[in-house]
Amino acid sequence: MKQISFILLLFFTFAFQAQAQVKATLKEEVRSMSEGAHNALVVDLPNCSADKVGDIWKTFVKKNYKGKVKYKKKDKLYISDNAIVKDMSENTVDIYAMVQDKGEEGAEIVIWFNLGVSYLSQKEFPNQFQVAEEVVNKFTKKLSADLLEDLLKAEEKTLKNLEKDMKELEKDEKKLTKDIEDYKETIKKMEENIKKAEEDIKKSKEDQGTKKKEVDDQTQVVDELKQKIKANK
Repeated sequence: MKQISFILLLFFTFAFQAQAQVKATLKEEVRSMSEGAHNALVVDLPNCSADKVGDIWKTFVKKNYKGKVKYKKKDKLYISDNAIVKDMSENTVDIYAMVQDKGEEGAEIVIWFNLGVSYLSQKEFPNQFQVAEEVVNKFTKKLSADLLEDLLKAEEKTLKNLEKDMKELEKDEKKLTKDIEDYKETIKKMEENIKKAEEDIKKSKEDQGTKKKEVDDQTQVVDELKQKIKANK
């Protein structure tokens, strides 16, 4: 069993970004499809979604091997007619691929190379098989790069949201700081008002004392006049 390694970004933490090496296993097996059972290259892809693998495979084959990719939904098969794979064949090659979802284990892609006279196998076509391995290796690197790009975009979006939250917090802090200053000013004014009110109360009490004496004195004057009037009757 041969192994092809490609780097996948596993996680980010607040303090640092971590990357881990994930090994994708490549093996040769006889697998069945709509065209029959033939030798194929089977690649296990941990931490990958089947949809993502399929999308990248289509663009990969079209860009690198000029193969027009069709997807037969009924057979779940990607068919690349007349692909040009240098060093594998002087003629065009038909490439078939099937991607399967393996749940938490990731995805699996099965790839058949139809050389025209026969399907590619390591036993019958050892040199061409090495070329096929290089194709798979190139694909896994492309897959890795795209997954990293997707993760980068997701983390950049998260960063943007965090920066937005930070600005909101800074805005809130500025508002709260202003509110505190306003409250302090209000408290200062209230304290001044309380002090003035206390002084007014003190003065009022003094005025009441003075006024009470005036009232008492005036009452005495009135009483004396009443007594004089009474005495003269």
